[in-house]
Amino acid sequence: MPACAMTSLFSRLCPRRTGPCARALLCLLAFALCGCQFPFGKRAVAPEPVPAPQPACVVLALPASGPYAAIATKIRRGATTAQQELAKVGGTLRLENINTEAPDWLTTLAALPASCAVVGGPLRDVAYEQAQKAGALEQRAFFSFVPNLKSGDEGARAWRFFPSPQDQIDALVAFATDELGISSYGAFHPGDAYAARMTGLLAQSLGKRHIPLRQASYKAADPTSWSDAAQPLINPVLAEGSSTPVPQTEFEALFLPDSWKNIDMVTQSLLYNGEDRLVLLGTTLWEQGLSGRQVPRAENFALAVFPAAWNAQHAPGALKGQGNDFWTALGYDFVNFAAALALDARLTTPQITARAQRAASTVRGMAPLTYDDAGVAHQKLYLFQVSPSGMKPLDVAQFRDTRAAVLERAALRMQGLPSVDAEGNPLVPGAPGAPAVPAAATGGAQPAATPVAAPAGTPGAPVLDTTPRPSYKLRLPGSR
Repeated sequence: MPACAMTSLFSRLCPRRTGPCARALLCLLAFALCGCQFPFGKRAVAPEPVPAPQPACVVLALPASGPYAAIATKIRRGATTAQQELAKVGGTLRLENINTEAPDWLTTLAALPASCAVVGGPLRDVAYEQAQKAGALEQRAFFSFVPNLKSGDEGARAWRFFPSPQDQIDALVAFATDELGISSYGAFHPGDAYAARMTGLLAQSLGKRHIPLRQASYKAADPTSWSDAAQPLINPVLAEGSSTPVPQTEFEALFLPDSWKNIDMVTQSLLYNGEDRLVLLGTTLWEQGLSGRQVPRAENFALAVFPAAWNAQHAPGALKGQGNDFWTALGYDFVNFAAALALDARLTTPQITARAQRAASTVRGMAPLTYDDAGVAHQKLYLFQVSPSGMKPLDVAQFRDTRAAVLERAALRMQGLPSVDAEGNPLVPGAPGAPAVPAAATGGAQPAATPVAAPAGTPGAPVLDTTPRPSYKLRLPGSR
């Protein structure tokens, strides 16, 4: 209302001769009719209704049938555990499960609201390729459960939430070189694609450190030939008058990228050539073969180590129960990670990478995970040893002591000296017992038993040079 009209109305309704009480009431009425504001406050305005916040939405794209269904079930169980934990502290999270074995799974995914912006999975390369071809990677943030993404994709079109082969190599080299001071390596592997790829990664990593890698391969289908295949790596020779092979191995650590079921025969092939001093480096394939199983002659693998992403000793309380393993930890960690990402739409690639770098600190079930500025995931894997009950976390101090004892016992043996006293007590405390070599590892032939040599100084007793050398050789008399 214009100021002049408001003044006129006020004058008419509130004349001076009106009584005080009536005048006050009339004045209030005038202000109300004019829509005027009182000098001591603003007129109250009804607030607009605020929509209820929508819960965060996370998608799991996993197979519900087929050979990987059991693994997917474990991942979902871990995810549900994390979802329930979040609910207890007031965090609401919507969990969508999509069966990647269904022919229309990408249509189902596309029908979800854009706020379901984070996808965990797929678990198989074929499903990832389907999502890539359909353009789904540009619509949502995919964190795939695969060890490798297609070349150029990781950190650019999608991200990885899974340990890689390079993570395995990094863990092994860091232990052998940085912890043990080893600067010479060999690789003994079958002639398959997996072994070739893993050995290639090792060669690349060692090359960056200017460390050479000696290699030899064997035919997986013919175990009786493995001792001969290992011979060029070990180059055993015999001392004069002795049938005990003396290894001339030029490296201290041996990479064995094969499944656990073959490792016993592989080590017997090494023993047949006189070599039992090497630090044996395995891959995560060993975990699959060792988990929950008894290991006969576990002392044969006293110097064997391998990486894994799951260590029950480091797991949070929710994953301490029986039946939990790496896969349940994967689902558990991913839901916490996805909640920390706080994505309600697919942001730009650099924005997602930045959020992933911060959210990675929520990983507690698996080995620690980080993302570099290029969006590439790096997982600092745990290391394990072989035990009679399957596997156990690596004890670095105990491993060093065992290795020193093994080297000392080997030095005695190679000089023709016994490693036990007259009563059979070991002269080298901590060294595992020397195993027998089965005929299967040697094509039916058995190496001669280690002779008990005459005491030092006896005429004709072989004396080998056991001084540590850069080449890691124990040389025969007169050799150079």
